[in-house]
Amino acid sequence: MARILVLSPHPDDEAIGCGGTICKHIAEGDEVRVIFLTSGEQGGHGLGLAETSRIREAEAAAAAEILGVQQFEFWHAPDGRLKASTALVKRLADALMDWPAEVIYTTHAGEAHPDHRAAPRIVARALAVSAHQPEPITRLSEIWTPLARIDCIHDVSPWMKTKLLAVRAYASQCSVLRFDDAVAGLNRYRGEMHSWPGGDFAEVFAVANPQS
Repeated sequence: MARILVLSPHPDDEAIGCGGTICKHIAEGDEVRVIFLTSGEQGGHGLGLAETSRIREAEAAAAAEILGVQQFEFWHAPDGRLKASTALVKRLADALMDWPAEVIYTTHAGEAHPDHRAAPRIVARALAVSAHQPEPITRLSEIWTPLARIDCIHDVSPWMKTKLLAVRAYASQCSVLRFDDAVAGLNRYRGEMHSWPGGDFAEVFAVANPQS
């Protein structure tokens, strides 16, 4: 059994970027933990920050139940202003010492959203100051911006319906932007173009530290 850490900039990034892979790990008996760096409070589309945070955290809990994730937490970093601050880097480094993960999933550095670009910097700096050995493999997912380099491909066809249910649990977001339709198309494209021979749907990742 491996320990798998998902570092999600906002509630919904975990489901969109690696929801099928989360299901795959759980099916294989791995232990999955999700850390939501922010509560997505800026994504209320007219609602106040506190109300948006409450809604999105409740949606994240619903999505976690759908995916089968039992361990998740919210770190309440500022949405839209996520930085690789000393305090946040240390918190992650300490978390990795307490709960040493073999694999970390987060967003990639070429993402259009600045919080998504900050997340891999937080991981890299935390690993640089952490005494955790061996260093976990860091796999970078695509949300807003498709990856140009693909190092890892997961056939997620058996779990695609579950993934889409988890994405749709974020009703506050899918009611404005159809993330469910978008990621279904992206994963179908990855399955057809990059996962042959394999199933119809795939999630792809770049590996930040391939030497691991």
